[in-house]
Amino acid sequence: MSVEAQISTFPWTETFEDSSPTRSSWTQIYETNSVNWTFSSAATTGSAGVTALGGTKFANFPANSSTADKTKLVSPPLNTTGLSAPKISFYLINPQQGANANWVRIYYRSSATDPWNMMMGFQPPFSSWYFFGNIGIPPNTYQIAIECENAQGYSTLVDNFTISNDVLSVNDVLNSSKSSIKYYPNPVKNVLNYSAREIINDLTIYDTTGKKVQDHKINSNQGSIDVSALNNGMYIISGKANNGTENFKIIKN
Repeated sequence: MSVEAQISTFPWTETFEDSSPTRSSWTQIYETNSVNWTFSSAATTGSAGVTALGGTKFANFPANSSTADKTKLVSPPLNTTGLSAPKISFYLINPQQGANANWVRIYYRSSATDPWNMMMGFQPPFSSWYFFGNIGIPPNTYQIAIECENAQGYSTLVDNFTISNDVLSVNDVLNSSKSSIKYYPNPVKNVLNYSAREIINDLTIYDTTGKKVQDHKINSNQGSIDVSALNNGMYIISGKANNGTENFKIIKN
């Protein structure tokens, strides 16, 4: 990769639009088979009618076979040494097909020859654009990779991938104004309360590797669950109701 392709001015956002000056500098690493991420205005499978956050294009990983295709979409080389607390943010759609959703994992490496280090991985479904905000990365990060593994879900979509030096804001990261299920307090220490207009059937909590750490049968529109046994950190809570499944981030402290 040429030095001219490096990203050294932040905040930097990749929109995946045809007009993006950096989109052509993204590369792909085929881990299993050779399925390409594409830059598209329509999902290959599922997500009928979905539109980009802004403009017309997003990154699209096709899920059109029963094989375990796995490919990394790799950012241009980065120069983050001037950032005191670099963070990544992005929007994701990872729709469920039947009982299946694809695996998504985020990696970083410190040079072109260093091994990849996994920062987070998850499999819970997101049927509409879901914001992952202000995820810390090391100051010496050279590249970020978004890896998708086809687990027979519908196509996985990514848009507005951003690297910034913003200070973490709980209000920004955990804004629940668009969520039909409310969780509080957030951050939470021992007891997490929930309320919703609809009856919630199940509440499931996943850690950032996608591992299920708690599963609660609810059948109520309000109540509380004990999360005191969880280690401190970020989790994804998935609320299942008759009208669908909704995912949200919580912080345990």
